[in-house]
Amino acid sequence: MSLQSVLILTVAAIFFTRHYDAHALTSCNRHLFRSSNPSLRAANGHDDWFIDDDNDSYSRDDTHQELRGQDEPYATSSSEEDIRSYFATCIPGLHEVLANELTSFGALNVETQGTSGVRFEGSPKLGLKTILWCRTAHKVMELVASSLSDNGGYDDFGSDYSEGIRNRDDLYQFVKSAIHTPSLLGDGSGGLLTLSVNTIYASKVPKELCHGHFTALTVKNSLVDAVRELRDDGDRPDVDVNDADVPLVAFIRGRRVGNGRRDWRRRDSFESEEEEDLVADVDLYRCLHSGGSAHRRGYRKNSSNDSDDAVIHRAAMKESLAAGLLLSAGWDKLVNAARGDGKGAVLLDPMAGSATLPVEAALIACDMAPGLSRIASWRSGNGNRNPHRYPPAIRWKDFADLATWNELLADAKSRALAGMKFANSPMESGVNNVSIYCNEKNPGAVQLARSSIKNAGVSKTVLLSEGDCIDWKNIPVIPSRTIFVCNPPWGKRLSQDIDDSWVNLREFIRREAPGCEVWVLSGNKDLTKILRMKKSKSLAIKTAEEDLKWLQYHVFKKSEVTT
Repeated sequence: MSLQSVLILTVAAIFFTRHYDAHALTSCNRHLFRSSNPSLRAANGHDDWFIDDDNDSYSRDDTHQELRGQDEPYATSSSEEDIRSYFATCIPGLHEVLANELTSFGALNVETQGTSGVRFEGSPKLGLKTILWCRTAHKVMELVASSLSDNGGYDDFGSDYSEGIRNRDDLYQFVKSAIHTPSLLGDGSGGLLTLSVNTIYASKVPKELCHGHFTALTVKNSLVDAVRELRDDGDRPDVDVNDADVPLVAFIRGRRVGNGRRDWRRRDSFESEEEEDLVADVDLYRCLHSGGSAHRRGYRKNSSNDSDDAVIHRAAMKESLAAGLLLSAGWDKLVNAARGDGKGAVLLDPMAGSATLPVEAALIACDMAPGLSRIASWRSGNGNRNPHRYPPAIRWKDFADLATWNELLADAKSRALAGMKFANSPMESGVNNVSIYCNEKNPGAVQLARSSIKNAGVSKTVLLSEGDCIDWKNIPVIPSRTIFVCNPPWGKRLSQDIDDSWVNLREFIRREAPGCEVWVLSGNKDLTKILRMKKSKSLAIKTAEEDLKWLQYHVFKKSEVTT
C-alpha cells in the first residue's frame, strides 16, 4: 500500500472517530455546552425582549412519548468547574433586581441585557439553585448554540452562519451542524429524550422565518433528522409540549446586511429595506425547567377546576412582579436586619387586593424557596411526573445529577423550617419578629386573599383585615422598621370610585405612616398626584402593555410646635 493511500485512510479514520467514537462524543459535548468558550456567547445583546407565557411551539399529538417513571436514570455527574452560560428573563424593569438575585447565588459575569433579561455564568449546580430560589425570573435557560459564534456554529464543512440566516434551509443546516444531537437528546442509556421548540422574535426577520410555528418545526425537523442519520434503528425523539425533557427556545432577531449591523430595536431601520437585505441571527437555548413560567408559585388558583377555592383574576399581579417590587424596596434587607438585631420587621398593605404582595413578603421573610411552593402545589389527576420535582435539567446526561438536586431541596426545606420559626417567634414586646398586615375592602378580593394566604402556608405570618383603609386604625407600627406597600386601583383596572380610593389612601398614609417608608405602584400619574407627596425614588416597570411606576415616599413626622 502506498504512503499516499495510508495517509488517506488515516485522515478518514480520524474524521470518522471524531464524529462517532463515544469518547470523542463526550469531548465534543463538553466543548459544545461549556459557556466559558467565548465563541458560544451570543454576540448580540438580548435587549428588551420578554418571553411571554404562550409562545409559539411545535406539537404533534401522535408523537407524545410515555412519561418515564421517577425511578429511571437521570444525569449521573456534576462538576463545580464545569462553567455554563445562562440567560434568565424577567418582567421589563426588574433586570437589576434579577441581576442582584443571581449575584447572591454566586453567579459569574452577570450582565443585564436590556430591561428584561440577564446573562450569567456558573456551574450546573448554580443553574439548579437558580430555578429553585430565584423569585423574579420567568425563564432560566442555558445557551446551546449561536449562529454568531466565532466558527459559525461548529460547522466542519465551511459554512459561516455568522453572516446571517436567510431562510428555513439555512436554519435547518445551522441547527444540524451546530448541535451535537447525541449529547443534547441522548438519555445516557441508549434511549432518546423528548423535546419541544418555542420561538421568540426580537425584530423583523426574513419572510421565510417570520412564522413561529414553521420556524419551530424547522428546528425540530433538523434535530430529528440528525438523530435518524446516527441511529441504525431509525428511532427518533418524540415531542412533548407539556413536560419535555429538552425544552428548546430559539431566539431570532433580524438585521440588515451590507453596512454592518443596525439597531434591531428601531423599526425605521427596516421599513425601507428590501427583503433580500434581511438576515437573522439565531441563538438556541434549552430551558432548565418546565411546567410553565417560573413566575407561578402554585398558591393561587388559575381555574375553577383546581378546587373550590376562589379563582384568581387573569389580570392579577404576577408573583414575580410582587417579589421584585419587594426586593427593590429592601424588604429582604429589613428582614435580615431583624434576624441580626431582634428589633423586628413590619410590612403593611392597606389595599392588598388578592394579597400577592403580602404573601410574597411572607415567603421572603420565611426564607421559603419559590421552587418548593411549585413542587408542593403540583396536582395531576393522571399520575404524571411532577415537572417541578424532576425538572428537565436533571434529565440531561451532561448536566447535574439527581443527588445534587435532592441536596438543594433538602437544604431549602431546612431553611424554610428555620425561617418560619424565626418569623413567627415573638420578641420581648410580644410581637412576632416579622409581622405582615394587609387590608382589603372588596369581598371578592378578600376571598382570593384568604385562599392565597392559606395555600401558601403563611397564615401565621400574614394577618388580613376587611374594610376601607380609611377605617383601618391602631396598627402596631415599629418606627424605622416598617415598610408600607400598596397597589391601589388605577387606570383600566377599575372604573369606579378610583379617585376616592386614592384620597382615602392619602389620609391613611398621613395618619399611620409618619416616620416610615411608603411604596406605591401606579400606572396613572394623574392619580398619583392625589397623594400630594414628593417621591424619593421611582422604578419603571412594564407589564401587560402597561407602563407602571414603583414610587418611594418618605413620610416625615410632624414637628411639635413649642411656645
